[in-house]
Amino acid sequence: MMNQEINTAAYRNNFVSHQEPLFSNDSEMDKTLHIALCFDHNFAMPAGVAIFSIIENNKNTNLHFHLITTGITDSDVDSFKKLKASNVSITVYYIDDNFNINSDTLVLGIPLSTCLRFLIPEVIDKEIESILYLDCDVICHGDISGLMHVDFGNVIAAVISDSQEMKDRVEQLGYNVNFHCYFNAGVMLINTEAWRGNDITGQALTMINSGKVFRYADQDVLNILLNGKLLYLDAKYNNKVTLSVNEDVEQKYIDGTLIMHYVTPSKPWYKIFQAKRFDFYFNNSPWSLCKRHQSPSYSMIRLKAKHEVSQGNYFEGLKYYILYIVSKLSKRKL
Repeated sequence: MMNQEINTAAYRNNFVSHQEPLFSNDSEMDKTLHIALCFDHNFAMPAGVAIFSIIENNKNTNLHFHLITTGITDSDVDSFKKLKASNVSITVYYIDDNFNINSDTLVLGIPLSTCLRFLIPEVIDKEIESILYLDCDVICHGDISGLMHVDFGNVIAAVISDSQEMKDRVEQLGYNVNFHCYFNAGVMLINTEAWRGNDITGQALTMINSGKVFRYADQDVLNILLNGKLLYLDAKYNNKVTLSVNEDVEQKYIDGTLIMHYVTPSKPWYKIFQAKRFDFYFNNSPWSLCKRHQSPSYSMIRLKAKHEVSQGNYFEGLKYYILYIVSKLSKRKL
């Protein structure tokens, strides 16, 4: 236990410049669901909408959000303060510039901030026995309090299996893991004591900065380190969807989903996609006035134009085609 305490103090001293409790809950409920999100300024709005959706669907549960952040602004923090509720606590951890990740492995648009998840069990209070890590590109669609009662046994984390398509890709990468057990790291319920006891943080930082390029960065590293030490949860806790300009994919898969995860660069905060549940939480959250860009790419706008024309919506098709041409020529953010 002494070594764990020393390691925890070292990680805090090395990476956390300071932490700030925004507010604490005043509920009389005993048990608390601890939830961590990791992000920079660019993902502050999606993180906020995700948290708002959790609060809206879990009003009878004590919730403590741990925000592991880098490069966020005072304005970002002010927005999170507006989430104050009787059952909610929020603590912000400010990570300093000592935290570095091998940039060669941060491909596919993966930001450095996603690797902050390595630090979670080491920087939070060691009395917290379990914590739910969530990517910022999720919304909650129901009561997730059942995650407070998961029996870990001897495993380090409870996770949700990834798609067969993803497993097939990983099989080709030559990692020394059972690819059938490959999980999506966007939702992880972490057994904090077991994580610290196995020094997953130290091993993960060493691996990702070793010079070896991991195709899916921190997710690959965690799959290698946690292989065989996992409990698998129902897919309702991490229902992965890829949004399309052609149909409302979100609505198609929302039934029976508790946590919806928007994988790929097709994120619901781009206005080109139909995502009514995300829109609902966004429009009612403290981030409702934030600017939302039209599309993640020019090509997606062109696909939207073609789709509208194919449906006989010629005016809409022309509108999107003009937007595609103007945006491409001006090379401005969509």
